[in-house]
Amino acid sequence: MKRDFVQKRLSEYVWEENGQVLALLSIGDTADVDAPGAFEVWRIYIDPAARGGGIGTKLLSFAEKQAREQGYTDMLIWAFRGNISALTFYQKHGYRVDKEEYMGQPYETYGVRLSKKL
Repeated sequence: MKRDFVQKRLSEYVWEENGQVLALLSIGDTADVDAPGAFEVWRIYIDPAARGGGIGTKLLSFAEKQAREQGYTDMLIWAFRGNISALTFYQKHGYRVDKEEYMGQPYETYGVRLSKKL
């Protein structure tokens, strides 16, 4: 993540309330070679104490708006297969599983790619 910030490869946003950062959103072009020209949500991280209050929905809507404004028609999001709450959240917002693969180092788990036409 530090490398992404230093290289400014992605657009980074934070959600702040009362001077406290509660969430991070990273968005930009996908690196998936089988989905050229897609826009990707690289990360949505929300403080566990702030979950369930609508921040994730607002950040996801913002990301989709940014993608549409930049001319993208396809949106991608990766989540760990074991992260059922994330998978459920994205599916609730119209994303569908289109790929699953082993992620290797440093994750050593399976990832699930979800996609949505904008």
